[in-house]
Amino acid sequence: MQNQIASFRAALDARPVSRYQWLLLLLLALLLVTDGYDAQVLGYVVPALAQDWGLEKAAFGPVFSANLLGLTLGSLAVTPLADRFGVRRILLVCVLIYASLTVLMVFANSLESLMAARFICGIGMGGAMPSAMALMSEYSPPRLRTLMVTLAACGFSFGGAAGGFVAAGFIDRFGWEAVFLAGGITPLLLFPFLLWRLPESLPRLLRDAPPYARLRKVTAQMLPDWQPPAAVLNSGEQVDSKLTVLELFRHGYARPTLLIWATFFVSLILLYFMISWLPTLLLESGLALKQANLVTSMFLFAGTLGAICMAWFADRLKRKVRLLAAVLSAAALCTLLLGLNHDNPRYLVVFVFAAGFCIIGGQLTLNAFASNFYPAQVRATGTGWALGVGRFGSILGPLFGSMLLAMHIPVQQIFFFCAIPALLAALLIIQVRSPLASASGEAGPAAQRQAPLKS
Repeated sequence: MQNQIASFRAALDARPVSRYQWLLLLLLALLLVTDGYDAQVLGYVVPALAQDWGLEKAAFGPVFSANLLGLTLGSLAVTPLADRFGVRRILLVCVLIYASLTVLMVFANSLESLMAARFICGIGMGGAMPSAMALMSEYSPPRLRTLMVTLAACGFSFGGAAGGFVAAGFIDRFGWEAVFLAGGITPLLLFPFLLWRLPESLPRLLRDAPPYARLRKVTAQMLPDWQPPAAVLNSGEQVDSKLTVLELFRHGYARPTLLIWATFFVSLILLYFMISWLPTLLLESGLALKQANLVTSMFLFAGTLGAICMAWFADRLKRKVRLLAAVLSAAALCTLLLGLNHDNPRYLVVFVFAAGFCIIGGQLTLNAFASNFYPAQVRATGTGWALGVGRFGSILGPLFGSMLLAMHIPVQQIFFFCAIPALLAALLIIQVRSPLASASGEAGPAAQRQAPLKS
């Protein structure tokens, strides 16, 4: 099968991007917009919901925890099913899960019912993002793969930001229920188009018997004259193996897998610390509340811009880990400079923008790197487990910040502490080597043509 996948990729890389590939990018980006909206919507709704139910905001802590647990479980448990039963099939199920559960939240009348809904919703959301990125990676030309995967992933960030605008416009006029309703109905409206146009993953289609009828329907829209070569079974490759997370530790992938997981863990500590506590730290630095919120929004916008720029540049490099290490090192430097200039409004804005560019942009590029790193047969599993392990870091980040603030540590020193995870992430990712890329370098040009990816 690997020779068939390599042939398909070579054919994609030799042609301009087709209309169908752009349509696929649009559909997956829109899907992740709805995923990002639903992932962030609870934070926008809780103030109104707490007032309506007569509860303290702190009472919703278990609901947030249930959501994070569901997201983690979805990343770790659902994505191996995608590689085994088909990415398209599992992705559509995930969309139905989080869309329908978000609609059902309108009828929640207790913390327990809301907690259960958010937990199940989180499972769908946790499985959707890595599956969507894996599918985008399958059908992107190698020369533009990082860029196209990152563009799709940016939909998640846009969706999370859009939730704030929807909440601001809907809650006063229609109540908090309208915010949940919008988050559930939108992916349900998108679902028929996903069902109609999304292809199944390439490895799944290649498991069909010749003449590959399903595969030909897909390739006719991208490579009408491409014919899959006869499958060649390489040593160690099993055509019908049951793909599980154990595949991430075979054929030389054990060490890079652990390094990627560790990189995600420490980088998400920093990202979620900044998202959670940056407005508070800016207030401590002397900014007014409105200014702090605007500067924080600029931090998020800079990250999206950074991801697009880095992805474009990464597709022109053979050793993408060098770019990632450089960006994460720059994130550490920008965080240090932010600490040194936290009380100077002129430089503060500059370094917040630079920090967002490197921290969020580096994380989104890292997501795309993980989705491209593993062989096609375990791509969703590899991406999902990297994000799943990283989510433990996303839980620790806000706790880390609350601990530092409770100790009344000066803002400057807090930012200094925050530079440590970025530096660790840079030191970890630079050590990642793809076994396939290493083998291709030793075997010469013929092997290089067969290697599906390079780190």
